[in-house]
Amino acid sequence: MITVKEFKDLCAEIVPVIEIDGYVLASTYEQGSNKLKDKAGLRLVGVYPAYNFGGDPDSILGKNEMLLYIVVRQKEGGTDEEEIEQYSSTLDAMLRLKKYLTSNRTGTYCMIFPNIDVSSIQIDPEYNIFGGYLGYSIKFIC
Repeated sequence: MITVKEFKDLCAEIVPVIEIDGYVLASTYEQGSNKLKDKAGLRLVGVYPAYNFGGDPDSILGKNEMLLYIVVRQKEGGTDEEEIEQYSSTLDAMLRLKKYLTSNRTGTYCMIFPNIDVSSIQIDPEYNIFGGYLGYSIKFIC
């Protein structure tokens, strides 16, 4: 299982690797909205992980349910072309994030999440989230 401090460190590590402007951590939509308030550029929003357990009493297996967003502030009154460009830039960053999460770390042989359930990875477009941002989310179990 990933701890809260390890999750914070992971989010900080992701920002320069996928070339975005920063990150915030949140447990709720409202908290994410407050922390993002008027931040410009591409932002990672890390939702604190949820935990579930499987196995039996002799061998309990912990799993993390992860939810991350890459968002940018919507352009007020923007054209369709501007919106498409915003979705395109957030999707490009999201695909870099997916590659980073499912590959070996640079200079090491270790994956960040060696037990990631690849079939659980889901990337979705998001609109008007966190008080006026758009972009993509990624969900997965590891």
